Amino acid sequence: MKRQEMAVDPFALVSKKDRKGLTRRSDLMGLTYLVGHFSAIGCTGAIVYLASGTILMLPAMMAHGVVLACLFAPMHECSHGTAFRTRRLNELAYYLVSIVYISQPTWYRYRHAVHHTYTQIQGKDPAMVLPGPTTWQHYFEQILGWRFWTTFPVAITKHALGTMRHQDSWYVPKADLPRIHNEARLMIAVYATVAGVAIYFGSFAPLIYWLLPRMMGEPLQRSWRIAEHKGCEEGPDVRTNTRSTKASALMRALCWNMPFHSEHHVCPQAPFFALPKLNLLVADQLHPMGKNLWAVDKEVRRTCIVSRAEADAIIAERKKRNENVDTSWLCALD
Repeated sequence: MKRQEMAVDPFALVSKKDRKGLTRRSDLMGLTYLVGHFSAIGCTGAIVYLASGTILMLPAMMAHGVVLACLFAPMHECSHGTAFRTRRLNELAYYLVSIVYISQPTWYRYRHAVHHTYTQIQGKDPAMVLPGPTTWQHYFEQILGWRFWTTFPVAITKHALGTMRHQDSWYVPKADLPRIHNEARLMIAVYATVAGVAIYFGSFAPLIYWLLPRMMGEPLQRSWRIAEHKGCEEGPDVRTNTRSTKASALMRALCWNMPFHSEHHVCPQAPFFALPKLNLLVADQLHPMGKNLWAVDKEVRRTCIVSRAEADAIIAERKKRNENVDTSWLCALD
């Protein structure tokens, strides 16, 4: 993709008056969505229970997993501080959702902030999904979430021991390292307690109702992550480096309106419930727009994936020109 030299100021896309109205937060809306999301998790969990021992158990766990994996959306919203008007409520929800979703809150907040600063810039965007050259191996590792499940335990263990991966240390302020380390210790303690209680009682409940469904639902969430940026321009222009994708009302609700992802990058201060209104104001200036999730995924597979031999040749050529090379490891932890 051709990189544009000059970034477009996203503030220029929305008037000051509109921006002021769009950035008003609401405890009521945040609580409505959060309670609704956890209620949906309870309902799908109940369906898994009722389907236990039948041929319907696997699809029930899959549906349950999709709802669990979509907790990424409120976690992401809380990381911006826009899910609720009251800061303490936002932070409480952030920690709760992060523990259930399995992500470190403070670490993710800094990582995601850098993603917004350097969106689609190879070597600088730590959350860049499938930076090119992208092979089929990279694609399947991303879509299955395999690299998350193999690298997150290593990262959180390092944090608990008071260290950090070298590739993450540059964007985290030293003053907040103790908080990240303590969060890791707390989360490991929570997970260890859950495991210990389950082992003591001889119960597989955490696996059946949480971990396995969480893994099973991951591919859908990863598909959304790919759709948000892969195949868009690699450069600073907010109008073209991010993709919004049309989705059903149910999926927009589960994803807290994150299919309006270009709009979110135009105005990260706008809470999730304001994104449809923002879409009406700026959609004609944003490209590309995905027809639907499956169409975007098909287009990505058709146009963005190369063979290992082609990838090696591209990397070798970039090294000759002293350009950034394959940084696909960056996507592993989001």
